[in-house]
Amino acid sequence: MSSPGLHRASLVSATLRWSGKTKGRERDKDSLAPPYVYLCPGGSVAPSSGFQMDELRDAIALLFKRKGRDELSEREFVLSASMDLRWFPPRDAQRLLQLGLETKLLESQGGAIRPAFDVAGVEVPRDYVPTSAILDVPTPASEDVFLRIVDAVAAKTRTERKSVIASVNAVQEKLDVEVEVAALVAAHQAGVDVTPFLPAVKSRLGMP
Repeated sequence: MSSPGLHRASLVSATLRWSGKTKGRERDKDSLAPPYVYLCPGGSVAPSSGFQMDELRDAIALLFKRKGRDELSEREFVLSASMDLRWFPPRDAQRLLQLGLETKLLESQGGAIRPAFDVAGVEVPRDYVPTSAILDVPTPASEDVFLRIVDAVAAKTRTERKSVIASVNAVQEKLDVEVEVAALVAAHQAGVDVTPFLPAVKSRLGMP
């Protein structure tokens, strides 16, 4: 299932239309519930990730093992996850690559993608298929985008982060979308101009 593009002429309305598309991908029966966000001491946020980070590492390890190579180009990585292994559609395979880089499980050198951990030390069944839950692994980049939106809503509504995050959680549970999209929807509902945040969110989600 593919998501419609966000058109500059109506960025907000397109975001809201797209947000009801169940994360832009089909959910399999093993997918986890939405990664609700909680406020930690010090004001940082902590999406509940469960085993997602381990699963992300396992998926990356198996991909390189199946290819039998120590490094791949970005294009080869995306094609392997989408066309060869048939794990995800190309857009989500691109997001898998981005998550690997943001979590530092992958490193990029001169256009080549390499695992930043010992692949041989990770035991993964050859028929392993990752769930879509790994595409929701929280990273410093996603936290930065999320908090900027939350702070904009807090300033607009003169409420605390905790209350804003509770609103985002409610939107996410209702629409079943990525946390960044839920934050955009909550911000729009609060009267915040979300246009400045769209490029960062689209980049995070691998959208054109």
